[in-house]
Order: sequence, then C-alpha cells, then structure tokens
Amino acid sequence: MIYTDGVRKELDAILIAFENYIDGQNYFDIVYSKKIGYVWIVVDEPGAAGAEQLDTPEALLDNLFNDIINDVAAPRESTHLNETHALTENEEAECRRRITAILEKIEGDKAEYLEYLDEYIEDYQDRYNGDDE
Repeated sequence: MIYTDGVRKELDAILIAFENYIDGQNYFDIVYSKKIGYVWIVVDEPGAAGAEQLDTPEALLDNLFNDIINDVAAPRESTHLNETHALTENEEAECRRRITAILEKIEGDKAEYLEYLDEYIEDYQDRYNGDDE
C-alpha cells in the first residue's frame, strides 16, 4: 500500500478543499498513480521540471502553500519563479486570507492545518528575509 488509510484520507480531504484552486491553474496538476500515489506535475513547460511525489499531507500542503504565495508575491506573468522574496505585511495577510479560506473547507479539526500554515509562513519568511536588501 502506498499510503496508510489515514494518510490517504487526509490527502483526499486536502485535495477536495483545494480542488477549485488546482483546477483553476493552467501550469500544474496533481494526478494519482496506483504505483506511486499522488504526483505534482508541471504541465505548461513539459520537460522543464520533473514530477514530484506527494507522499505526505505536509508535502502536498508545502507545494500548495508555496504556489499560492507565488500567486501573491511573484505572479507568473510578471516575474520569474526564482524571484522570491520575503513577504511584505500586505502580501503575508493576503496569502493567509487565501489559504485560510481554503483550509476552512477541510472537514474536521482545522487547527492543525492553520498551525501548519503559521509554521510554513514563518519558515518562508526566515528563508527569504534579507534577500531584498
């Protein structure tokens, strides 16, 4: 078995909550393979990036959170993906608003997902803080 029943259930719940967001993107998709599980694939630049196995709920959330942050802070149409920077106060607030609205759709206790979002943004800020100076 690729995933335990609990992990598969959690991954499915996350994907259901983010379904409209994922479907609205034209440059990536998440597909399921019986052999390796969920896979994040880039579809707008075939060959530019490989597939990434999403083996944990955290890996899935990391990719989705990062993508939404890029939507806010480094839109694909105006910047290159490597132009990341620490989020401004307004960008951070907008990222939190967008992601929290999606996380609220997940059934059950959302506190762990909201806490993970806090940790993710803190880590993101630590990674890129000072890059703009």
